[in-house]
Amino acid sequence: MKKYKLKIAAALVTSILLFALTSALILPFAIPDSALVSPTETESSWLPEGCRWLCRVEEEPSGEVWQNNADAIDAQKVESYSATVYLCGVIPLKTVDVAVTDSLWVVPGGQAIGISLRPDGILVAAIADVDTADGTKSPAKEAGLKAGDIIQTINGTSVSKVSQVTDFVQNAKEALRLGGERNQKAMEWTVTPAYDKNGKAKIGLWIRDTVSGIGTLSFFTDSLFGALGHPISDIDTGQFVDAAGGNIYSASIVNVDKGQKGVPGSLCGIFTSKKMGEITKNTDCGVFGKASGLTGKKVPIGRKEDIKCTKAELWCDIGNGVERFDIEIVRVMPSADSSKGMVIHITDAALIEQTGGIVQGMSGSPILQNGKLVGAVTHVFVNDPTRGYGIFIENMLSKAEKIK
Repeated sequence: MKKYKLKIAAALVTSILLFALTSALILPFAIPDSALVSPTETESSWLPEGCRWLCRVEEEPSGEVWQNNADAIDAQKVESYSATVYLCGVIPLKTVDVAVTDSLWVVPGGQAIGISLRPDGILVAAIADVDTADGTKSPAKEAGLKAGDIIQTINGTSVSKVSQVTDFVQNAKEALRLGGERNQKAMEWTVTPAYDKNGKAKIGLWIRDTVSGIGTLSFFTDSLFGALGHPISDIDTGQFVDAAGGNIYSASIVNVDKGQKGVPGSLCGIFTSKKMGEITKNTDCGVFGKASGLTGKKVPIGRKEDIKCTKAELWCDIGNGVERFDIEIVRVMPSADSSKGMVIHITDAALIEQTGGIVQGMSGSPILQNGKLVGAVTHVFVNDPTRGYGIFIENMLSKAEKIK
């Protein structure tokens, strides 16, 4: 009898250990890397059954708060924190970035916007040759500069405009000391200008101090806005642009290049003088900033678990103001934390007739389902322009709260 009880006990212990091990290996894949919560939230539907989280708050007031114990977190004092998810309150499974927000009701966008982004320095678009009396030279290439680099200082002086770089080059009496970044790593270059056949000093660079384009406003509140749903990259280099600032303006769509299989279409528009907001950050979830003079009717946001694979609406402007078009959400990937959390299919015949489906410039177009804002368009499938990806609105709001 004693041996039998020992065998039962051993079997129970082994089962518990196997359960814990299996849970520790599998459950983390069902837990998102980031989450959006309200200040008084005590239920966490974004977690698997049986899981709870413990947050460690570094800001004042500091301490530890267990989810489900009704301890409120002041969103004015604590906007984001790191939370550890535990199984049964014992086994640590994963660390999650949690953003606290009062913005669970927002105004959907859909308006076409002109985006003017200022890089954190001068963006190198391309390397060029200088045709001198002694032959072709490339001072920038010899110094090690590459397309995508950011120039932030020359001879120790900060530069933010192309004209400043031009002045330094034209007035150079010796080699120039350039400081900046490459892939967010500090860099230094020493460049000696060459003189072309007209005697003009050049260093062989194509540079720009702004990045501009047409996109779509995703949402806004009384104090902030979010747009695009994906980062802004330079059109020539494909490099992510770290923003030092910028603005969004109202835009008028004047033409549509219809998308076809293998050839993405685009919205062609012009900026107006109406400023809609100031950009404060370019992120992997879109551009965010301070809204200016925007009004509209608020709707609740829909969380990842609220989204169903069924009919939905896409709000966008293709030349006639903000219109609502029929789409279908065909796939939802709850654990995806990038800009590709769901797959959508355009079903509206009128939209397909005019644009062919999703085109460049529609990025950021809000997706609504059952009266809730659930996400925004981010990418088109090149081989099928009627299909594309969307980002969860939770992801965008989480990022917005962290930089607000």
